[in-house]
Amino acid sequence: RHMKHLFIVCSLFFSIASYAQTTCAYNLSAATAAIAPGKEESVEMMEVKIKNNYQVQFIKQDKKNYLKIIVKDDLGFGKKGPLLLQSIKKQIYIKSTTLNIIDKTSAYFIIDLNNTYYLDNIKDFGLAKIIFNETVEFSIPKNDTEQIKKAAECFFNIVKDNIWPQVKKL
Repeated sequence: RHMKHLFIVCSLFFSIASYAQTTCAYNLSAATAAIAPGKEESVEMMEVKIKNNYQVQFIKQDKKNYLKIIVKDDLGFGKKGPLLLQSIKKQIYIKSTTLNIIDKTSAYFIIDLNNTYYLDNIKDFGLAKIIFNETVEFSIPKNDTEQIKKAAECFFNIVKDNIWPQVKKL
C-alpha cells in the first residue's frame, strides 16, 4: 500500500519536473557571421527576424558571446556613437559603438555579452527600442520583443557558464 502511494507521488513529481524543462523554440546552428567588419567567421548562432526585416542574433564563438543587431533603416550607417537598447524595465547603454555597414541597405551593431548583465536583461525584459547617437530610434513591436526574450532565454541556458570568467578556487 505504501509503495503504491510512493509510486503515485513520485510519478506526479517527475511529470511536473519534466514539464518545467520546456524545450526551446530556438537552437544554435552553425553559421558564418561578421563580428569584426569585413571578416566572416565560423560561429554558432540563433536568430530572430523582427519588424522591417531587422535581425537580432545571439552569437556564440568559442567562449565569446555576442548580440548582433542587423538594421535595414539607415540609423547612421558607418557612424560611431552611443547606443541605447531599451526594454520594458531596463536599458543597456553602450557608450560608443559603430553601426558597421554590410551593404547599401543594411548595417549591424555588435555587442559583447561577456562579463555583462546584458543577456540577463534581454531574457527578462526583451528589447523594445534601439536608439543610436541619441537621435535615431527604432521601436520594436511587442510580439517581436517576446520572441527576442524567448531566444535570449534559450541562448542564456546554453552559454550561462561562459558569460562570466571562471573564478579560480583556492
